[in-house]
Amino acid sequence: MTVDSNRVGADSARTLSKLFTSLNQEDRHELAGLFALMHIRTVNGGDILFRPGVSCERFAVVIDGSIRVSLVHAGREKTLYRVEPGQLCVHTLTNLLNDQDYQAQATAEVDSQIGWMDAGAFRVAYSESNALQRLVVASLSERCFHFVRDIHDLCFRSVTSRLSEKLLEMAGHEGIVEASHADLAAAIGSSREVISRQLKAFANDGLLEMKRGAITLIDFESLLALSSAE
Repeated sequence: MTVDSNRVGADSARTLSKLFTSLNQEDRHELAGLFALMHIRTVNGGDILFRPGVSCERFAVVIDGSIRVSLVHAGREKTLYRVEPGQLCVHTLTNLLNDQDYQAQATAEVDSQIGWMDAGAFRVAYSESNALQRLVVASLSERCFHFVRDIHDLCFRSVTSRLSEKLLEMAGHEGIVEASHADLAAAIGSSREVISRQLKAFANDGLLEMKRGAITLIDFESLLALSSAE
């Protein structure tokens, strides 16, 4: 993990600001000026950016790559959301605004670049910039809808339904899912053992084939029907 002495720069900042489609052109122009002054941080895939109990000292935007934010407990993991260019980490935002420690963990899924500023500079910018305030509110609102949907799925949909949907969502053009059983468990809020049993049942029913490191989907129609069931 390295921190570049360079700034994000005007060109990259303009490109990044355009990804925040919930804002108007004037707000994106103001944010581009803010982003341009941020430092650059480079992280490798697998690097952990923050852990539970650590104080939140920076505001950050993802310039390139993907960051997974998840809850980890007793060897189990539940993915809360991913942060990609054009999105903000709402857990970081709420901690910055309320001066609280992290309760979740963030991991770089691939090599990524992040623009950042320290917490003090963020709080000054937030108090002075209506565009930044609107960006924060829009990001919190978007994630709120996401969490409501996620809670509904956990409470009212079976593992079979959620796993079928996730497999279809993750499958490439050739119908191949390159994810471990642990990754799938984290994605839908279950345990690795439960996912392994369900995948084996799918394979026995001829819905998919399992090989080391990859799952090949075969019966898309049946998986789609299962994903629609409660």
